[in-house]
Amino acid sequence: MRLTFRRLFAVAVLAAAPFAVQAAAPVPAAPAKAADPMAAARKALDEVGDMNYQARTLTDVITDLKEKSKLAVVLDNSIFQFGLDPNQPNVTVNLKQVKLKDGLKAVLAPYNLKFGLTQEGLYISTEEGLITKQMRQRVSVDCDGTEFATAAKQLALDTGANVVVDPRLGDKAKKAVTLKLEDVPLETAVRLLAEIADLRAVRMNNVLFVTAPDKAKALREDADGPTTPAPANGFFPGGQPGFPGIGGVQILPGVAVPAVEAPQAVPAPNPAPAPAQATPPVAGTTTPAAPPVVPPAPPK
Repeated sequence: MRLTFRRLFAVAVLAAAPFAVQAAAPVPAAPAKAADPMAAARKALDEVGDMNYQARTLTDVITDLKEKSKLAVVLDNSIFQFGLDPNQPNVTVNLKQVKLKDGLKAVLAPYNLKFGLTQEGLYISTEEGLITKQMRQRVSVDCDGTEFATAAKQLALDTGANVVVDPRLGDKAKKAVTLKLEDVPLETAVRLLAEIADLRAVRMNNVLFVTAPDKAKALREDADGPTTPAPANGFFPGGQPGFPGIGGVQILPGVAVPAVEAPQAVPAPNPAPAPAQATPPVAGTTTPAAPPVVPPAPPK
């Protein structure tokens, strides 16, 4: 009897073992929240350190910046149209314990260039080039009853652009919006979302400001119009305003232009001779009479 009891107890323990192991198994941790690339980029730009460059090229500085900040840095190719050569050793700065973004401003100032965050990374261009790049980033929108303020904030976080919702709107900014867009410029997406929420967006330099329609109307006198696509590449037909061109090909400063052979003229066909016209009589003169016609003498 005692042996039978022991056997039954052993069987019960073995039967319960799988459940005990299952209960003791660790619960899988929740997946880590994806890091915000824009927040990481802003943090990198706020890092403090020394910046010392003596007669270095802009290309060298950008390469060093990539290594220190671990950021993707994009230099706008259109700056070459203004005669800028980033491979010339023109950068000389000696700054102690400055934020990376402040040091970069000092480096770019002599070139009259600006920088800003985009989906591609840190973008360097002229002021107008940077604004166009930020405002015309391609985005997709899929809102189904989302609060407008939430949708606008998410677009700003995803692109690094300045999308500001007027804090005076209050509950009007919480209006639910439903909109689906694929691959449209950021500026277009914000304007359409605002329109659905009975609001309006105006551009003030590099800021898209969303407010009530009446306030937007008052602001438009000082606001900037919608951005336009980037100008055509100067090396393709169409050229670039402000630079002379030959045959639609852009002539840029410091770029040798091959000689263009003038087209050979094609001789025009000889026109048919015009019929002779009688000379009109001159006033006060007498036109001489034509000589009389003498008939031939009759044969003898």
